[in-house]
Amino acid sequence: HQPDNQHESDPEFILWKNRNIEPQKQEGFYNLQVKLILGDFTVVQAKALASIAEKFAGETIICTVNQNVMIPWAKEDAFGAIFGELKKIGLHKAGTEEIRDITCCPGSETCNLGITASRGLVQELNTEMESGFEESKDFDHISIKASGCPNSCGQHHIASIGFHGGAKKLNGILTPHYEVFLGGRVSEDEVVFGTSVIKIPAKNAPSAMKLSLADYKAGKENNETFGEYFDRKGKIHFRDLLKPLKDLPDIEKSPQSYIDYGSTEKFSLEDRGQGECAGAVTDMITDRISEAERALFQGKLSLEKNAYKGTGEHAKHSVIASARALLVTEGMDFNDDWECLKKFQSLVIDMEIVSAKFAKLIDSFESIPEATDAKTAEWWLSEAGQLLEECKNVQNKMQEDKSLRMRVGGEDPKGSKAANGNSKQSIDLLGVKCPFNYVKTKIKLETMASGSILEVLLDEGEPSENVPRSIKNDGHKVVSLTEENGHYKLIVEKA
Repeated sequence: HQPDNQHESDPEFILWKNRNIEPQKQEGFYNLQVKLILGDFTVVQAKALASIAEKFAGETIICTVNQNVMIPWAKEDAFGAIFGELKKIGLHKAGTEEIRDITCCPGSETCNLGITASRGLVQELNTEMESGFEESKDFDHISIKASGCPNSCGQHHIASIGFHGGAKKLNGILTPHYEVFLGGRVSEDEVVFGTSVIKIPAKNAPSAMKLSLADYKAGKENNETFGEYFDRKGKIHFRDLLKPLKDLPDIEKSPQSYIDYGSTEKFSLEDRGQGECAGAVTDMITDRISEAERALFQGKLSLEKNAYKGTGEHAKHSVIASARALLVTEGMDFNDDWECLKKFQSLVIDMEIVSAKFAKLIDSFESIPEATDAKTAEWWLSEAGQLLEECKNVQNKMQEDKSLRMRVGGEDPKGSKAANGNSKQSIDLLGVKCPFNYVKTKIKLETMASGSILEVLLDEGEPSENVPRSIKNDGHKVVSLTEENGHYKLIVEKA
């Protein structure tokens, strides 16, 4: 290509070149960061980016953890041409990996677990940045990130200024809120999680950002980062600074203050998702099956290279991952591999949920510690593959039956009714974490007759929030959820 110098005097090009380009360790080559607002780009933009990488760089596009795109292996004489092509598709904005480059998760816009519309918040924060926000190199190191719930998909826990969505009644009205986290950062030398400072209404989150930045600018010492400033001033200082943001005017005076960003409707949590526990169970099983598949694939590659010991190790890894996948349905998780395998043998193999022949495979973990020849390596690989397929068949059947029951035989409670319509059982799940408390509740219900009552004791927090929603989503009736002596009692009627 020919060098394109027509943008040399363009202020946007100069700013883009200074803010979005970093030299690689390979002399003469550069990484170009392409800023994606909210992490989004269209099909047309994607095709154009592919063309840019092919014509002017190394035919490679990398998605970054901060929801941008990076094009490596560009040379300096291509900067002008690349900028021109990016400008045609509206992706020429400067400012990646700095304060204006805000990360967020999908939030309640598309996520079942989302409580607040984090994308709507970030759009508002971006608007604040574009309207009169003072540019300063002192702010470049600061990161701002938002998640729509306590999960960290938006990486709020490692941001200089982080927000995670929640809900709280204010003036008697359920209102979208954000927990404000300050002082998080990641570097080559350390990772510091942000400190939860205060919970404020969603519509006050932009003010929290501006107040925190103004306080930092006014009070920082020479070369002091935002994280260092937060460490020096402390949580109480910032809590007092942001405390006036905890309140809102009465809804009659400002009804929009009680509505989430990007919405025109009253804020509500009704029918919001399936409950985190139910989704987490499915994800855990699928993830472990995928882990078993990857290990099996790596074992096949090792066998092709005649690396017999490596083949055996990968095959064993696959077996353990397959076992852990099905044990999730028993509400069990083990850090110790041997304990996991023995429990898998007693609950799954001995019950012939998978073939009884795999008992020999479990015993071989002790009797054949290493694969030292091709025949042994091939045996391990074959057995691991067969076990994986049977475990996948069990998983598929559970999905078809919409059940976590692996057991066969015995009375089927589905077609029966409780003798007096209110047969009652109880289960104590205090100390049992999500999603295993949900698994144990679901399994218990599957052994009970329709119309039976199950009393479940749950810890406060995620267990009491997620288990009832997940059980309700399964079709059972949540009769009541009451607080008792620091924990919760859930009453469920079996469907």
